[in-house]
Amino acid sequence: MRKILIRVIIFIFFIAVIIGLVGMYKFNVLQDDIYIEGASLTIEDQNTYLLGSWIEPIPGNEKEFQGFTLNSDGTAQSINMATLQYQKWQFKDGKLILTAKSTGNKTSSVGEEVYTVISVNENYLFLKNREIQFIYKKRQPL
Repeated sequence: MRKILIRVIIFIFFIAVIIGLVGMYKFNVLQDDIYIEGASLTIEDQNTYLLGSWIEPIPGNEKEFQGFTLNSDGTAQSINMATLQYQKWQFKDGKLILTAKSTGNKTSSVGEEVYTVISVNENYLFLKNREIQFIYKKRQPL
């Protein structure tokens, strides 16, 4: 009888742990640890996770930051990039497409940069362009 009671208690304990873990995931108690794959982002997820300002350290000058802002109306702005001015953005089939005007010595051109969204949450955005991976952190409003 005692062995059966111990087994029942252990079983109930494991069920409680599983329910607790599922509950934390479902209700985003561990928000920083929960990422959504880019390919599975819904329109609602795009509004929740993609909108806002995203920054990364400038290579070779890690004390300064660069990045972009994605606005709800589809426009985009560059952050700390004088020669690359983002104009608009769209998300399609797991890809973030940024339209930008690039200016150089007496020349300018408009083109698209296409990034695969690896994953995103409320604080981090992981992108890939060809073989280069980028990690952006959400800049909190001032």
